[in-house]
Amino acid sequence: MTVKPWASFPLAGGVNQALSALEVGMHIALIATFDLKNCHINETVESVLANPELEEFDYIPVNDRDNIIGVFHRQTSSLDRVEISVGEVMQKIDESIIISANASLLSFIEDADNQPFRFILHGKRIVGIVTLSDLQKFAVRPVLFALITCVELLLAEWLRQKYPDENEWLATLSESRSTIIEQRWIAWKNDNMAMDKASVTEFCDKRDAALNLGAFPNKTAARKKLKEVESLRHAVTHSGDYALTPENARNLARTVRYAREAIAILQDSLQVKI
Repeated sequence: MTVKPWASFPLAGGVNQALSALEVGMHIALIATFDLKNCHINETVESVLANPELEEFDYIPVNDRDNIIGVFHRQTSSLDRVEISVGEVMQKIDESIIISANASLLSFIEDADNQPFRFILHGKRIVGIVTLSDLQKFAVRPVLFALITCVELLLAEWLRQKYPDENEWLATLSESRSTIIEQRWIAWKNDNMAMDKASVTEFCDKRDAALNLGAFPNKTAARKKLKEVESLRHAVTHSGDYALTPENARNLARTVRYAREAIAILQDSLQVKI
């Protein structure tokens, strides 16, 4: 049973247009650090590592004559010879580590495991830096929530279009989950909180039904990826620390790519394009 809604359809207006607007409107400068703490090219690794003003930074800009010419990676502290200069071990600046202040925040997030830091360029000057650790900042969270919500809405729409008889996709779920959905539907529809039974499912229900009914070409791989998307969803929704360590931050980047992949697959398979 479906209630004819008064409100607009959640995916009306197009997914791609909304995501494109999100990329344009949410830029990398929102999470960048502009009060740069630098070291000098002639300073020793030992002195830089011992500097309390720099201890919280993994990537430290290297100065020479008031110009930033490279970056010192704190992981080089494992070097046996800490008396050498940072200039000998720094990464020199090239195009791969420079990004515009107006560049897409979402694009940085999804590639952050491959490029864990970027210098922010404004005009011809380097004015800031953005790193993996910045993925915990507030501006990242609405971007992630919008992306994951898009996945969930498309999963629901896939079920609606492919299986208009709700009993068909409900039958692929466990008896306990089906019962919960039925009970929630009865309660929510009376309060005008749901259009159909797909509306009252949780992410795991939509995911499992879509997987069981062949929405994705590689079911095993898709299940793993969608579980990671779901875990990120819960962390973002409940204000969790999803990027508290470098490893978790890199996992975040991969999960964002998984979400993008799921969106593309679901869009391509829908009978009525969104």
